Amino acid sequence: MNQLGNRVIDGFYNSRRIQERLGFLSPIEFEEKHYAEQATAEPTNLNTHHPLLTS
Repeated sequence: MNQLGNRVIDGFYNSRRIQERLGFLSPIEFEEKHYAEQATAEPTNLNTHHPLLTS
């Protein structure tokens, strides 16, 4: 297969093909769902360093 054919398959077909490992969503749908969930998720405190309490 030529390079153009490979780009068509990789750029169009594979990005829209339903994937079992992605919950039967296409890669595009999976990514859209992921970012929509991230936008509505509660903020997470990534600061795991807790200062020592001294008296």
